[in-house]
Amino acid sequence: MRFIGIDPSLVGTGFVCLNEEGNIEGQELIKTTTTLEIEDRLKLINDQIQLLLDKYQIRYTDGYKHTGLVYMEGLSFGSKNGNAVTQLAGLHYLLRINLRNRFNLEYKIIPPTTLKKFVTGKGNSKKELMLLEVYKRWGVSFKDHNLADAYGLAQMSYERNSV
Repeated sequence: MRFIGIDPSLVGTGFVCLNEEGNIEGQELIKTTTTLEIEDRLKLINDQIQLLLDKYQIRYTDGYKHTGLVYMEGLSFGSKNGNAVTQLAGLHYLLRINLRNRFNLEYKIIPPTTLKKFVTGKGNSKKELMLLEVYKRWGVSFKDHNLADAYGLAQMSYERNSV
């Protein structure tokens, strides 16, 4: 079993994969640029997630080595407005469709406040505190908050579902 955390973002999507022991097997920050059309940005992120799942041989179908449980951060409606919410929602549903239909993976959508409370004990923590608390709690350091969030999601998946 692999435990995956995905923090979808149009600027830098975080992806972390933990193995059965809860150790990092892989991590990736998928960056896009605003010079690309939104459809191209969404496709790039989705394609990279698919490549990572293939790389770690994660899906529920024959021929693949590992099953996986994905925890993906949900939308934060209060922090974005206008077109950004629509575009981010598009990314969310594109990823969800492919997780379910292409990879046959189980996923859970975790509200941002739930993730923050899990990592820091407070549901309204700032990005800097998330980075610090991930390091203090698990001894893992990240330079990007999207990777720290993805790691927190993967740890939540691991702690709630490992035997």
